[in-house]
Amino acid sequence: MTLNANAMKNPKANAQPGAGANPRAVSANQAVRPGTALKLDGSKGGLPLSAAQQRFNRLLEKIGKLEAQVTQMQALADAFRPLYQRTLEPLRKAHQDAMRRTALCLDERLSRKGLTPAQQRHGVEILCDLCKNLASLGDKTMAALHDQHSPRSLRQKEEDRADLVRAMVESALGQPLDLPSHGASPDPLQAVLRASRERLHEAMQAEQAQQAARKKKKPTPAQVKAGQAQADADTVLRQVYRQLASALHPDRERDPAEQQRKTAWMSEANAAYARQDLVALLHLQLRFVQAEARDLLRLPEERIAAMRLLLKQQAAELENELLLRKQHLKDAFDLDYDQSPTAAMLQRQLDRAVHCMKEMQARMETDIAQLQQQDEAGFKRWLKAQVKLRRAPDFF
Repeated sequence: MTLNANAMKNPKANAQPGAGANPRAVSANQAVRPGTALKLDGSKGGLPLSAAQQRFNRLLEKIGKLEAQVTQMQALADAFRPLYQRTLEPLRKAHQDAMRRTALCLDERLSRKGLTPAQQRHGVEILCDLCKNLASLGDKTMAALHDQHSPRSLRQKEEDRADLVRAMVESALGQPLDLPSHGASPDPLQAVLRASRERLHEAMQAEQAQQAARKKKKPTPAQVKAGQAQADADTVLRQVYRQLASALHPDRERDPAEQQRKTAWMSEANAAYARQDLVALLHLQLRFVQAEARDLLRLPEERIAAMRLLLKQQAAELENELLLRKQHLKDAFDLDYDQSPTAAMLQRQLDRAVHCMKEMQARMETDIAQLQQQDEAGFKRWLKAQVKLRRAPDFF
């Protein structure tokens, strides 16, 4: 018998249902790589590209690749979430049912006489673990059965955990958390965690305020230069947006259909400006402001440099988003930290999970059959084997 609560609980992969696409059809080549229309082409201007223009092109290429990878991660999540849900949910429910039947059989066997105090204690520990796992899923009958056998109720155990977390946080902060008694909270642990987050947030804000006060000195030449470069970049972004807003403003249209289209395009421009997406704004500019890609070749070096700074920042944000999406997939589908999610890998992980849960279910059905037998010696042998299993280093 394996007491693994994670096998029963809904995995994080089920938190956001996807579109149900075929996971084996997901391919990185399906993602569109934007930015090619903006690429500077020196052959059209009759002059070789400058170093700044070449760096501009390389950043566009980098952003296009990152956006394709982000799209790929989202496609994987959308394809595999519903597949995992459909495949694993019936197995989880069967496992919960088997655990419940095991707990009830064990409860009945422990009510008989003939066990040594040590055997009785071990049996109660196994029973309480089963009940605790099921109670965490909302099974009130199993919660009551746990409290019937355990010297400490589930509520008391929750309060013990809350006290442990509280002591750790208070030690880190160097001051007590101002919290009422456990009896005033329906969930003591969550109350402690919530208060801890608030207090830690206050401490971080205080530390940041102190750091800001210490940094109020005359800026260095490098800081002045960086600040000016950022101001120039913000100005360029604002100018591109204002030019679009002037061309796309729906109030200037009398035709209702055209007004509706421009409202949608203006919303797209607003969203791109809010996230400082220069690539999206430049694409809109090419579509709606009678601009052409070769116009970028005629821009002064200072403006290209300002745009390049915006592209660097956009690339950095995409890198961070890609990292977060990959980590979310790893957590949701229980991948190793050094694995990069792919459709084949997620399918193998699902196959392993199905195999593991079926094996677990078969073992628990065997346990139930043994518990239902009337042989007292057989029950004691089963109990001894369970104690040995629980003492194994990899039990949990």
